[in-house]
Amino acid sequence: MQKLMTAIGAVAIVLILQGCAGPGKGSARFVNLGNGTCQDTVSGQMWQIEKSGMVSSLEEAQAHIARLNQGEYKDWRLPTVFELYDLNYLFDLHLNGDCNLDRSGKYWSGEKDGEGTVGAWEIGDQCDPARQYYPGTKGSVRAIRP
Repeated sequence: MQKLMTAIGAVAIVLILQGCAGPGKGSARFVNLGNGTCQDTVSGQMWQIEKSGMVSSLEEAQAHIARLNQGEYKDWRLPTVFELYDLNYLFDLHLNGDCNLDRSGKYWSGEKDGEGTVGAWEIGDQCDPARQYYPGTKGSVRAIRP
């Protein structure tokens, strides 16, 4: 029984560390569309490849979104914290395909856990990505659509 439990534990560890172990065996989930955007082939959402410069308020972040005409689309928005987290997680699993996004730093989100709070979020790029909210600090905008 002890050997069986040890074997099960080893399998669990391998599954947990899959994102750290190197390229995943799954197919690429993101496609670089060649117009400054990457598209998630599962959700259909598009991400802006280049993040904005640093902005220090929600008003500045929204103004950046309003001016954005990336890839001939005008329906860009701030991502939710969950979308930022998922983006980072999928890249950690090496499902980014030919899309290369600089994920370092803090980013503005449109809401905090559904509460409507807005601020700069820093997403860790370790094997277990962490979210941390920094109110009143500067952050970049990486727009998403739809």
